[in-house]
Amino acid sequence: MKKAVVVFIALILGLNSFGQSSSNKELENSIDGLFESYSYYNRFIGNVLISKDNQIIYQKSFGYADTDGHKKNTEKSIFSIASLTKSLTAVGVMKLVEDGKLTLDTPISNYFPDFMPDFSQEITIQHLLNNSSGIEANLGRTDDNGNGLMPEETPITFDELLEKFKDSKLKFKPGTGYDYNNFGYLLLANIIEMASGQPYANYMEQAVFKPANMKNTASASFTDIDQRTFPYLGLGMNELKKMDAPLHTSWLMGAAEINSTTVDLYNFLQALDKGIILKPATVNKLYGLTQNIGVNEMKSGLGWVIDQKEGEEWIYNNGLLPGYASMMGSMPSKNIKVIILSNATSINPLVDEFEGEISFVQGEITDKIISLLLGKSVDILPLANKEGENLMYVNNTYQFDSNHSIRLKKEGNGYVLETEGKEPWSLFSYTFSRDAKEKNPASETAIFFANAMSKQNFEGLSFYGNNDMKAFLGSDEGISQLKGMWNNFLQHAGEFHSFNIYKIEGEEVKNVHIRFHFDTVDIGIVLSIDGSHKIQGMFMDDALKTSHISKVSLVSIGENKFFINGHENGGMQDLKVNITEKELVLIDGSKSFNGKQSGE
Repeated sequence: MKKAVVVFIALILGLNSFGQSSSNKELENSIDGLFESYSYYNRFIGNVLISKDNQIIYQKSFGYADTDGHKKNTEKSIFSIASLTKSLTAVGVMKLVEDGKLTLDTPISNYFPDFMPDFSQEITIQHLLNNSSGIEANLGRTDDNGNGLMPEETPITFDELLEKFKDSKLKFKPGTGYDYNNFGYLLLANIIEMASGQPYANYMEQAVFKPANMKNTASASFTDIDQRTFPYLGLGMNELKKMDAPLHTSWLMGAAEINSTTVDLYNFLQALDKGIILKPATVNKLYGLTQNIGVNEMKSGLGWVIDQKEGEEWIYNNGLLPGYASMMGSMPSKNIKVIILSNATSINPLVDEFEGEISFVQGEITDKIISLLLGKSVDILPLANKEGENLMYVNNTYQFDSNHSIRLKKEGNGYVLETEGKEPWSLFSYTFSRDAKEKNPASETAIFFANAMSKQNFEGLSFYGNNDMKAFLGSDEGISQLKGMWNNFLQHAGEFHSFNIYKIEGEEVKNVHIRFHFDTVDIGIVLSIDGSHKIQGMFMDDALKTSHISKVSLVSIGENKFFINGHENGGMQDLKVNITEKELVLIDGSKSFNGKQSGE
């Protein structure tokens, strides 16, 4: 399924949105433009429903539910909602609490006496609900010590999982920390069964789905098999590939196995607002009995995340499985609700690594929708425009600096840029490849450290540490740790080639960013250097991107203006380029770099 204009036209066609007042038309057009731009680059397929003041203002479908059968997504399409399941499970639990069949303070030892017997009496149902249990045992995630299991396509019984995890330990005292835990919700689903006397699926149908008018929602099954969506990998790439072996639902019960539609989830949110499923006081507990997540002001509620967007409270949950991504959220102060369900991800997040977005739903798209709903403008991905398809400057070379130049070439029916220089480099990593060292003591300190690391000769390094770091940099233990780090780099990134300083920021205290270039990966270390030019700390540079792509295709977006699709090139950042005969301007986010035409 090669990318072509006709494919993208098909992808962006969907159901017309509901009839709306003229006052909402501009907002609808802005939201539609946002989704069409992501759909154009194959970065979104799925369904969207947005409401404001209890009126649906945008509802549309994009892409295919089944490419083999040429079936497009429609408003009736049923998706795996992944971890949005937890929000529904939490409501099911709270209904049992209302009915007096459970308490939030009940320890899980009442239900699983042989599971973690030394600790289970300390873990309550509330701890499971807001991810504060501290349990090492987990599904879909493993920690640094290897604790946890990855779900498989073959079934597993709950008793088998209990046996595997029975001797697990605690990471922290329950109620004192946060650690996202899928296994906790599998425990909750089984507690629901014991407390209600019904299978989890039957109980959820009776206690949650029917009262909320969720006619096309079911646990571990599809109410209408003809309306199911199939999961796909390759989001944002040239081709989507169907997942042949999805995870078995026995691993996911209570945590990620419910299937639903955007309409049903909207009905669910409305039912919570109107007190149909739970009493208002109980609903408030969903959002009020929280555990701090440790990131900004984010808190984990009972099956929900409580956050801030644009200064307003944002209550939501996200879901991610191989081939599925989902988001359901509300902004109570503005009476806004947003539901997005997608049947595609870039990769299988359980087994594959990728530098770019696995799904654009949970970050970029949601943030931009909220900004639009609050009357703010957003950048959208630029669509192709034929105005720039007849460039006059083919084979021009543009020089950025003494080590980096780029040549514009014609290839087939389009144009490409190919990097040239003393060492291989990529447009996507020019920000990190260029030399930013200064003739000052902070640069000298950083260069000494970089030489010490790359040559594994640490003699004299302690001189460059402040009082706290001097003991570390001059000790056998400290040097052993630095050598261990370097050996780990070599093991995972291949042969070392060179280093450079690419950014220095700060006034009295400077953060100096060093980039070490290896065969397959570039690794960044940031040194914090105090006013006396001594190292006072060091940490890994997580913002650093790696790319060895030397040639990229250009998408014309206007006269002499081009777009470079970073996601399609290994998950890199998107770039824009403006080209004239004498100058090429590379635009990387808020940064611009000018290359001067240097002739043949």
